[in-house]
Amino acid sequence: MSVVRLALDFAAVDMRYTGKAPSFFRVTPTNSVSTVRLDPLCTGGASWVHWLPRCADRGRAMEFRVLGPVQARTADRPITMAGPRQERILAALLLDAGRVVPVSRLVDVVWDADPPATAVRQVRNLTTALRRTLIDAGADTDVIVADGTGFVLRPPVLDLRTFEDHAGRGEYRQALACWRGPALAGLGSAALAGTAACLEERRLSIWELCLADEVAAGEDVVAELSALAAEYPLREHLAGLLMRSLHQRGRQAEALGVYDRVRRRLIDELGVEPGAQLRAVHGEILRGPAGNRAGRCYLPYEVPDFTGRDLEIEQALTAARRGVPVVIDGMAGVGKTAMAVRAANRVAAAFPDGQLFVNLHSYTPGRTPLSPESALGSLLLQLGLPAQQHPDGLDARAALWRARTADQTLLVLLDNAASDDQVLPLLPGSATVAVLVTSRRRLPGIDGAVPVSLDVLPADQAAVLFTAVSGRADEGVGRLCGYLPLAIRIAAARLRHRPQWSTAEFTDRLSSEQNRLAELRTGGRDVAAVFQLSYGELTSTQQRLFRLLGLHPGSLITPRAAVALAAMPEPDTERVLEDLLDANLLGQPSGDGYAFHDLLADHARSLTAIDNATGALDRLLDYYRAGGDEHWHTVELPNLVTITEHALARGRYDHCWQIADHMATYVLDRGHRADFLTIAQAGTTAAHHLENPHALQRSLRHLAVAHWAAGDFDQATACTEQQYRTARDAHDPEGEANALARLGVLRGIRGDYRETIRCCQQALALTENTDDPTFAGRTYGNLSHAQSVLGLFDDALASVQRARLAHERAGDHHGAVLSAAHHAVLLAKLGRHSEAQATADKAVRDATTLDNDFGEAICRGDYAEVLLTVGHPDQARDHAERAVAILTRLNNPPQLAVATNRLAAACHALGEPQAALGHYHRAARLARRFGDVTEETRAVDGLDHVHAVTTGQ
Repeated sequence: MSVVRLALDFAAVDMRYTGKAPSFFRVTPTNSVSTVRLDPLCTGGASWVHWLPRCADRGRAMEFRVLGPVQARTADRPITMAGPRQERILAALLLDAGRVVPVSRLVDVVWDADPPATAVRQVRNLTTALRRTLIDAGADTDVIVADGTGFVLRPPVLDLRTFEDHAGRGEYRQALACWRGPALAGLGSAALAGTAACLEERRLSIWELCLADEVAAGEDVVAELSALAAEYPLREHLAGLLMRSLHQRGRQAEALGVYDRVRRRLIDELGVEPGAQLRAVHGEILRGPAGNRAGRCYLPYEVPDFTGRDLEIEQALTAARRGVPVVIDGMAGVGKTAMAVRAANRVAAAFPDGQLFVNLHSYTPGRTPLSPESALGSLLLQLGLPAQQHPDGLDARAALWRARTADQTLLVLLDNAASDDQVLPLLPGSATVAVLVTSRRRLPGIDGAVPVSLDVLPADQAAVLFTAVSGRADEGVGRLCGYLPLAIRIAAARLRHRPQWSTAEFTDRLSSEQNRLAELRTGGRDVAAVFQLSYGELTSTQQRLFRLLGLHPGSLITPRAAVALAAMPEPDTERVLEDLLDANLLGQPSGDGYAFHDLLADHARSLTAIDNATGALDRLLDYYRAGGDEHWHTVELPNLVTITEHALARGRYDHCWQIADHMATYVLDRGHRADFLTIAQAGTTAAHHLENPHALQRSLRHLAVAHWAAGDFDQATACTEQQYRTARDAHDPEGEANALARLGVLRGIRGDYRETIRCCQQALALTENTDDPTFAGRTYGNLSHAQSVLGLFDDALASVQRARLAHERAGDHHGAVLSAAHHAVLLAKLGRHSEAQATADKAVRDATTLDNDFGEAICRGDYAEVLLTVGHPDQARDHAERAVAILTRLNNPPQLAVATNRLAAACHALGEPQAALGHYHRAARLARRFGDVTEETRAVDGLDHVHAVTTGQ
């Protein structure tokens, strides 16, 4: 078999053909998408070529649309559907993109009511045909997959998703541009009518938000609002926006006319008066022409290079317009004040009586926090009330503040608050006064307030900010600053005033954790000093835990890990963790634990000299060495690599290998192959340092599996052989047996199954006097597989029965289920079909009950093999597709090759040659990459067989 590469005018294609290569030939396309005919021009006969096009459209993201006519498009051209029923199915799958849509739902969508008796079969056929159409047009082969009782469509580009992404970022005009007409236009499905109506309402609500922003910014949108208000005459919000826009243009009479028309229509058609919000707009206009009542503005300077925060600003403005207090919280340096000033300036026009500002100085170096009484004095002065008219006492002053603001439309910005008690007396009594508060702490005691918590900037916005301040392209400075706006501004300012420095040189200076905070200071701004102010507000207990948490090297600090570091009772530790969270000195990325910002972690580590860091680190590593249950491993997964490397780097070799030992298999089972290899290498290095044969054997075993999972069979074999020698030199027959069993598996992958049988039998002989049913179950299972491949089905059946008994005796339910699934395959091969089906079906149900994804995938793959053997390819395809989906998610290429081959065989048996060819090619690539000779041969044979059937040769 040879491979010829032909250059055609539209792309390169890879061709595989049998027979002797002619010197000259003519290419003749066939009806098949992936087959052409080569006619030699100087010799007799012809050779058939299977090719995979790699044209320009292949791999380009196919676009799907529901915001208008339902379409799938590629290269700016719509893909023709097979009729309205297929269009309805496409619409239903797109509206639940990424989720399983049951066939019963698709039946409702297609027929609305009174479906025919064959509806389920027709829906499956229509969906399969839709999948073929999309794949032929360039979509990935897994664009639509069967999943249990339904189908899943995973569109690479979907206009609905793009619309929501823009809307979520406050990019309203871009969001509205995604629409090309009414949602699901022309579909005519009653079952989807409600969804279409919801989409239209969503568009209208985003349109209103867009216009509200533009009115607040003083833009002229009268024409657009007039058209919308005419189309939706009972939407009071639109009427109010139109009135404001007309008022801004000096068209007061027209604005009042809009109110009169809406009021009459509401009374005539609904029997109700306009709502409070529209009445308030009407009252503002009656008080005078726009611009005549401009109040005093005390807002501070707005930085011209402010970047990002569109979503948070819109959230704050929405609440402010409703008169609801807004509390903007976040860690020191995250840009709370800058965002609050930006938001206040954007909405200032809606508060014509004035915009007031008070800095409460809770975190100002050298300043005592402003008392509520003093803050009220400042606010009353800004309202024009002389100091001599201010009453003494907090209660009297607060009462005067509420009275003075009762009939005014004001915006109040309270910056740098420390606590609820400092803010509560400053809240007005009128909903016409909007209040924005910034604080480093969460302020849950302000009832009804909308919290807006600021995180660091996204990477792209951080780069924009750095460039805006420094005038240079970001080359990693934003990342090293932890995307913290203050740190980025300081770094950028230093570079702007030091033209002789290159960005790359400054990045090198920031790369050292020990020196990073020292580099982030300029003029009167200092990141470490800002952090120290927050730290200084803590109690001594809170300060101690903050320092010790800096010793944790991982990305997630669980409460139990914090308990180990602090050596405090768990309830006390959790209470202090929550205190640090409220102070925004810790984040909480999930409900399972807490996390430091990188720069705050640097600051915490800089303070740990006060504590016994060695003892705390030993307690932390003891905690990780002890391990835990499956939930514990799941929660601690983000820390595994860092913890093992941390233990190794600090010479805690006994900790290192034992942590790696109990974590390695868990990491592999979850598909984290790269992490598994790193952990196994660290554990093996530590075991070498200890000169502990037992530790070295176990570590080498993990390392062999890690290399195997990474596709490096030579390294896997070398590690296993070293494990065998170590066990033999230590006179450890169990260790020898374990290594021999693994060597047998590796020999089988290379195609030498007789050597697999020899190694497994020798391993079992070495352990015949020991009682290790788990090892026996696993080894008998491998022996059975090798015997099955060689056609020794009776021997294989006897071996798998022993494997099942051993797993059951060991209480290894997962192993027993896998053995049962393989048992079913052997029963099918021996002609015991009904028994095979019953056994396979039970294995799948048991694996699902055990909540073992890997086991479920293997059992479904084996069930597919049984169903293919007994002649049920449709059911086989369903199980194989589920197996492929799970193994893809688990990132297990060796087993994925097996399941993909079975899926290909099912598709071929169902008369779907193109799908079969695609799956066989994928299986061949996977098997070749991991050196699995058996599965690669099976895939290549399958390709040849499909090709022969397709071409009739």
